[in-house]
Amino acid sequence: MKLYEIAYPDENNNDVVEILTEDEIIASYWNYWKERMESVGKHDEISREKCIEDWCVIHWATEVRIPA
Repeated sequence: MKLYEIAYPDENNNDVVEILTEDEIIASYWNYWKERMESVGKHDEISREKCIEDWCVIHWATEVRIPA
């Protein structure tokens, strides 16, 4: 399973870095994303992979590479 990192400022403008799994992204974003996709008639584009890809774009996420 892949990991993704996002960074953003907290309420005190301190840098916050989070690392999320694909399952965590799906758990938090799937329902919202799927409803939006359906509302614009993109039923054929609904998939786990596309959801994660869109989440990454919106959150400026980068994949975390773990050395072997």
